[in-house]
Amino acid sequence: MDFVQEFNLKFGSKYPNLHIKNVVVSVKENLCTITFLYPSQDENLTDEQKEEIITFIKDKLKLEELKLKVKFMKVYVEEKLIRKMLFQLFEEKFKLLNTYVRDDDVKIKIGGIDVEIVVNVSPRIAEFFNNNKVSSYLCKELKNNFLVDFVITLNVCENKIDEVEIDNVVVKTSAKKTQRYDVLIIKDVIGSNIPPKPEYISYITGPKTSVIIAGYISGLTRKDFVIKKGARVGQQKAYYTFSICDGKGKIDCIYFCPKKHERDMDVLEENMFLLLHGDVRMGLNSKLVLYIDKLALASETEQLLQEEEEDVQTYKPVEIERLGALEQDNMFGEVDKYNAKIMNSNIVVFDVETTGLNPELDQIIELGAVKIERGNIIEKFSTFIKPTIEIPYEVTELTHITNEMVEDAPPIEQVIKEFYDFSRDCVLCGHNIINFDIKFIRRFGRLQNLEFDNNLIDTMNEARVSRLKISRFNLGTVTKALGIELKGAHRAWNDAYATAQVLLKLNEV
Repeated sequence: MDFVQEFNLKFGSKYPNLHIKNVVVSVKENLCTITFLYPSQDENLTDEQKEEIITFIKDKLKLEELKLKVKFMKVYVEEKLIRKMLFQLFEEKFKLLNTYVRDDDVKIKIGGIDVEIVVNVSPRIAEFFNNNKVSSYLCKELKNNFLVDFVITLNVCENKIDEVEIDNVVVKTSAKKTQRYDVLIIKDVIGSNIPPKPEYISYITGPKTSVIIAGYISGLTRKDFVIKKGARVGQQKAYYTFSICDGKGKIDCIYFCPKKHERDMDVLEENMFLLLHGDVRMGLNSKLVLYIDKLALASETEQLLQEEEEDVQTYKPVEIERLGALEQDNMFGEVDKYNAKIMNSNIVVFDVETTGLNPELDQIIELGAVKIERGNIIEKFSTFIKPTIEIPYEVTELTHITNEMVEDAPPIEQVIKEFYDFSRDCVLCGHNIINFDIKFIRRFGRLQNLEFDNNLIDTMNEARVSRLKISRFNLGTVTKALGIELKGAHRAWNDAYATAQVLLKLNEV
């Protein structure tokens, strides 16, 4: 009997919806990682339940020298997440389908007991699906990730014409708007299988892996050096440096070239349009550099670029919502309910969720705020933010914010400008704002030449000097002591709204 069978025998009736997604052993890291999934509608597992499961795993597996890491992750059956997973499976297992199956070819219907996916395909691609048992593979993998049954139906369109030949290297695909646009690969130069979906260089604000960009080449220089270490010591090797500009940003690039590709590289000229893949790292003088591993000669798709530019220019990442239902105006002209600090100031109460606790290194993934005028909560500001790094598992466990949820969110460069306008000439308030939240805001503000020099109110400090009979002053404890309901803690707008209520309560006259 294997481990999965033993686990189901032990806990199957107690945790019927808990499924083992995978068990990964890393000899290099001396680590065994086990990931469990359970539906989003289920209650969160308690610490006692998690400890019971972990204890069973340790007893059964007898890992000895290996460290154990156990993840418990909720599964959200949402169309956006399913769609992303589907195209990811295409990329990993059936790369050619990313060429022929576009986003608008896929229709997803989430039912009560299963999910139906209808894919519009040409007769030739339908044959490819059948010959390679694509549908059964996709259904199995999708169920493993979303814990519901999937049904995939092919809608064969006789008049659907494939854009390219299956064995041809010329690829044209549709792009996801706001951050990516289409290019057309003309010829493979170095490497292969670069999805022709580059992102704008201006959105790259820090180190990042597996980056795809496109643009015009300038300052192309070849340099040669002699290898001083390793098996090839004494051999001569070439590397190329140049800059790439896409009209919205510019980045320096470097490519260490294998001998067999030098002839191809030497035909490149100034102002050629290239598609590049690689990792962005911090180079000398704290400047970002793209270290290339794949490169192809390409051309722009002008119509799509024009449409994309319009979308970016008119893009409004945050909708400011009026909250008339939350106003507390005195209809009969009674005396002010709050002291002068509240009545004589416009106050923005905000909260951030981040990838970690270090204000100098970590990034904001959610920003929520409310505006108070004369004691009335009148406006809401709330948005996810797409970081340039992965959200750590521990953060997702605490906040329930996943990488998929922020995938299409605006970048911090856009959001910080919107928040600057929202909070201009206002007092900024938060719970533990002085030691945490404002440090993130000021750091990203400075990168956009925005100074958040507003006056500050920290409700943690206000609670400390109040007459509350509590020993701990975190937001949960303070709200409970004041009789304020805190729903959905560790989500930015929920915490900001609760903090605003704390501020008002502590300043009643």
